[in-house]
Amino acid sequence: MPQLLIKNSDDTTETFVISRLRTTIGRSARSDVCIPDAFASRLHAEVRQEGDNYWLQDLGSANGTRYNGTLVSNPVPVLSGGEIKIGETTIVFQDEAAEKPQNATLIAESTQALDPSMTISFSRSKNPTSEIIESQFSSRTDLLGLISKVGVTLLSSKNLEETLNQVAALVFDAVPAERCVIMLRDEEQADGMKIAVARERGKDDQPDEVRISRTVMEEVMVHGKSVLTSDAQHDPKFASQTMALLGVRSVLAVPLAVTEGEVFGIVYADSPTYENTFGEDHLNILTTLASVASIRVENATLTEERFERERMERELELATEIQQRFQPSAPPKVEGYELQGISFACYEIGGDYYDFIPRDDNQMLIALGDVSGKGTAAALLMSSLHAAIHAQATARNSLSDMVTSVNEYLAANTPTNRFITFFAGELDPSTNSFSYINAGHNPPLVARGDGEVFELESGGFPLGIMPGTEFEQGKIEVMSGECVVIFSDGVSEAENPEGEEFGIERLTEVIKKNSSRSASGIRDKIESALSAFTKTAPANDDITLVIVKRV
Repeated sequence: MPQLLIKNSDDTTETFVISRLRTTIGRSARSDVCIPDAFASRLHAEVRQEGDNYWLQDLGSANGTRYNGTLVSNPVPVLSGGEIKIGETTIVFQDEAAEKPQNATLIAESTQALDPSMTISFSRSKNPTSEIIESQFSSRTDLLGLISKVGVTLLSSKNLEETLNQVAALVFDAVPAERCVIMLRDEEQADGMKIAVARERGKDDQPDEVRISRTVMEEVMVHGKSVLTSDAQHDPKFASQTMALLGVRSVLAVPLAVTEGEVFGIVYADSPTYENTFGEDHLNILTTLASVASIRVENATLTEERFERERMERELELATEIQQRFQPSAPPKVEGYELQGISFACYEIGGDYYDFIPRDDNQMLIALGDVSGKGTAAALLMSSLHAAIHAQATARNSLSDMVTSVNEYLAANTPTNRFITFFAGELDPSTNSFSYINAGHNPPLVARGDGEVFELESGGFPLGIMPGTEFEQGKIEVMSGECVVIFSDGVSEAENPEGEEFGIERLTEVIKKNSSRSASGIRDKIESALSAFTKTAPANDDITLVIVKRV
């Protein structure tokens, strides 16, 4: 996996593994790679993956980014061993996969025969578990052989289901039971337990209905005790209507427990006949079997949980990569203007969306949306918004028609408890006009050259709430030196450790003081003010900023 070898100005060295589609580098704690360099901008540069290749892009830094000694003005490809220079920090890009020879030969070595002393064989005429019972009954105290053979039998099990079925088969071979039930703890079930395996001797199908005495279950699961009764019909402790209906005469039940003693399941066996009654021998056998099986069942459970967790992590990584591809790979170049955008998801994936879409006659569509909620659900709805906006832009619809059509689509396909606040602006650099529609979003802030800051108020309902909504369109002229700051509520509603919000007033003050800076400079100052305000408080929403600056 490619990585960055970071050589800091204080002679310390760190290694950062690149695992994301976009890896940001800068002085900000929100950057993926945070470098303590006074000459680095808070959001300085990024390394971006495109297929099997990696590209370096400067993010409008104050002091520039160099690659192999050359100043980076446009995205440049980075190769293994290439040096990135940011301030006094040197970062070496390393990619072992690129360094390996492309025509490597795979050589398969022959496997050696097993050591005869390690080979385990069973007679074809007997089930291996039958041997377990023979050895058990011949010597009641020789449990070591039982543990060994049960362990060998369970080694062939691959997953939890197979392991539990194997345990049930061992129970029938170990004790004269007519029915075996294995239950596992499950908090989602009404009784806190679920039936994992239920078998009747000589039958492959699971019975339609399984009844077990609640008293027996509580004795094992709550008190962690084993149960043995040779006459359940007349045992004052376990006699019940369930036992009578089933005609159960003899019962065995032992706990499945981890080493710490926590009971997570029960192995239950019963018999309706007087001939096959259970004794202390059978209890010892089943207890020993359950002790060995507990380890295997617990391992199988943990393995399945790990596989499920890894599957979810892979899907989340893929979703993150897909979502990052929705963001512009680089700010567009518009004559007379600087455009900058940045987005930080609260979780691995988020519901904020921003975009720069070229239109006819060199006009530029600038969009920012914020889906209600966070996480996976918000990210899915955000992808729908992205697709709808691009479809309308391709159809060359007007700004008003575009927003109206997107609202109709979302209103018909969005759950009633979900909506999207959205701002779309159309910049015409030939006339410096900026037409816009605000659908329930935070009003963007415009900083005049004289220091005045005001809000763009025109708008309507958020998208996806009400079909047939009409949206008011506004229009301003962007004068020389002015900037438009579009932001999600993750900026204004960011909280410090005391629960106080950053607020519009603080944001306005930061913009007013830094309106003369470049678009990237304004972006960095807002991010810096947010970091200083929130300190160690975790982000409570996605943070997205778009800056439009006329130079």
